[in-house]
Amino acid sequence: MSDQASFSIQALPMGRDRDTSYAEIRAHGPIVRTEAGPIIVAHETAEYVLRHPGLFSSQRAYEGVGSRVPMLPIAFDPPEHTRYRRLLWTDHFSRRRVELKEPEVRALAADLVSAVAGRGECEFVESVAVPLPAQVFLTMFGLPQADRDRLISWKDRILGNSAGTGATEAAPQATAEAAAELLDYLVGHIARRRAEPDDSDLLGRLLADPGDERLSDHELLGLSFQFVLAGLDTVTSALANAMTILATRPDLRQRIVDDPAVIPAAIEELLRIDGPVVTLPRIASQGAELDGASVAEGCPVHVSLAVANRDPAKYTDPDAVNFDRGETHLAFGIGPHFCLGIHLARLEMRVVLEEWHRRIPTYALAEGAEPAARWPAGLIGVTSLPLTYP
Repeated sequence: MSDQASFSIQALPMGRDRDTSYAEIRAHGPIVRTEAGPIIVAHETAEYVLRHPGLFSSQRAYEGVGSRVPMLPIAFDPPEHTRYRRLLWTDHFSRRRVELKEPEVRALAADLVSAVAGRGECEFVESVAVPLPAQVFLTMFGLPQADRDRLISWKDRILGNSAGTGATEAAPQATAEAAAELLDYLVGHIARRRAEPDDSDLLGRLLADPGDERLSDHELLGLSFQFVLAGLDTVTSALANAMTILATRPDLRQRIVDDPAVIPAAIEELLRIDGPVVTLPRIASQGAELDGASVAEGCPVHVSLAVANRDPAKYTDPDAVNFDRGETHLAFGIGPHFCLGIHLARLEMRVVLEEWHRRIPTYALAEGAEPAARWPAGLIGVTSLPLTYP
């Protein structure tokens, strides 16, 4: 891997045509050489890299971003990562704990959909996909609902300046300024919550934890910061991408209307075909060989979840949307660092699709609309989705 290639993922038409873009990346595989480091596109190899943090480090991949706070749990490897996952998973993010939030999430989704159902048209991203995960986050961390737009603005400024190939380089100035503003805001919020204990939400329960391994305020700051970025934008992008597909595929939309029980399977397939995370960054902790190519110690490695999810060696007819596929995918990652919010994201998506199709069973793209995602960016998600309906 010593020679550098001219292939650039940033130059692909990812914003408007991910089918073509992913096919082009795949055609250069199984190891795609770029100036930023190799991109892993084979499903089996991607899974191997993600399952072996001792060989391919997530922690080292995030050391170069210059964050003032620990970006936990993603920027740590075992054994530190194991401690954070243990503290957060069972009591806060397990399927059992997340299911308790369904009435709250459903009420919010019902309100958002009901507000636009009688209009005959809406901009789905602005009306539903952005506010729902944002308000769920605000509730979880005990933040004022009035601060929603400020948090979304910080999130957009931070993620919108990413090059789209990982986290191994220092952030641009605009990103650093937005991150500093967000951190200052969160510092003040945590201090206020510490002074006025209330264990009715996630942050309050973490602050009240009496255990010997409880998180420090500095660690809580890093967790809060990471959740603003991950919790707000990933679900927004996933919902926007999924609804774009459904709005242009009446057969898939009708399948959901006729049989809402298919929604969980539909979500998995929609995430596989157009999930928001294009690549995950890792650093090789030692020299290795992947798909016949040598990777030197210290080399950045970019695991392309999006392309691996369309690997023909893993999936039959991989570019087709098939709600009956029933196969696993990598949209949430795999191995020790798999997405901490996996059950919450699935819950939010399921509830939105259920409430939307119950009230608005027939819809389509507005005339002349050409939904596109911002690219290059940290996550890929349609930014505007104008819909019309009876």
